Amino acid sequence: MTMLFAYMGYFIPLFAQDAPPATPPPGGGLTVILFMLPFFVIFYWLFMLRPQQRQEEKHRKMLNSLEKNDRVLTVGGIIAAIHSVDKEKNEIVLKVDDSNGTKIKFHLSAIDTVFPKDKDKDVDKTNPTK
Repeated sequence: MTMLFAYMGYFIPLFAQDAPPATPPPGGGLTVILFMLPFFVIFYWLFMLRPQQRQEEKHRKMLNSLEKNDRVLTVGGIIAAIHSVDKEKNEIVLKVDDSNGTKIKFHLSAIDTVFPKDKDKDVDKTNPTK
């Protein structure tokens, strides 16, 4: 048995792998990452953050311009007219039904859309004599 181990000493170097090269692999490593990082940050800001900021600013302006009798759509899908707005408390009272006088109080952020005012609402466009 000891002789078997003695002969294994001759065969082990045959199966050994070569040592890795002393030079680092090509690709640049950290310098490429540091060079590309500002481009990724600019890309992310231009295409992800900036459009979201514009949309939030547009929604903020819309909420600040709310007035009595504007027709709005809430995030819950309720279409109603504004009865009153309290911007200090961030509350809005919506008139849901004119016949019963039903009113609901919402947080100001619950308003999703303001419908455009129809200035010619009383005039029938197909028959101007009415």
